[in-house]
Amino acid sequence: MSPRATTGVSNSAPVTIYLTRHGETMLNALGRVQGWSDAPLTSKGRDVASQLGTGLAAAGVTFDAAHAADMIRHGETLALALEGLDFAGEVGRDARLREMAFGRFEGASNAEMWEAVAAEAAKANGGAAVDESAFDFKRGLEAMVRLNEGSGLVAETLAEVTDRAFAALTEIAENQLARGGGNVLVVSSGITIMAAIGAMGADLEKATGGIGNAAVAELQYSGGSWTVATFNDLSYVEAGKAAAEAAA
Repeated sequence: MSPRATTGVSNSAPVTIYLTRHGETMLNALGRVQGWSDAPLTSKGRDVASQLGTGLAAAGVTFDAAHAADMIRHGETLALALEGLDFAGEVGRDARLREMAFGRFEGASNAEMWEAVAAEAAKANGGAAVDESAFDFKRGLEAMVRLNEGSGLVAETLAEVTDRAFAALTEIAENQLARGGGNVLVVSSGITIMAAIGAMGADLEKATGGIGNAAVAELQYSGGSWTVATFNDLSYVEAGKAAAEAAA
């Protein structure tokens, strides 16, 4: 995908956003669909959020600002990560960073939703079964939206999620540029992260298994342009886990 352009122009130092997914939640652990529905972190999720902060600190990464989506899981993840960092700034919350809305599938089992989506995608493919090994992420989400028609519930398209997430991240970056640049920690959700970095030019075929809990995408913003340096990077969590085990 070709990266989107923005209209921002600045002579300030560049901004680097460390975009991460929230830690594991109760709904994640139960294998339930979690978009606009919400749940607190599990003990595993709390651990991985803390390990993220410890790992970032060990790597010498400091932050000038911090933001998270507006749900419990995002706020808990950010707070736990920041405990391991020397951060005394304000925390911003933004609903545009939340996960995709899955409509009638919210709270259902993941298996139920994806089986229904695969069947709908096959129907749209002339009745031919969809090869799971080549299952198209975008086509699957389009099928999810069709299955929600008439439900009266919010089910977002990938384009809608991309637009809001890209706008939120660009606004965060532009605001930080106005303050002289620097690093920003942002907590969001898996599909939203994939949508945003895809719009920035990332090759999503490298994330076929999804975005890991507390995995980091390093996004550089300068002169109105985005560069995805890395994504789905669990090295900070792994370093934080190793440090915790060594201190035990």
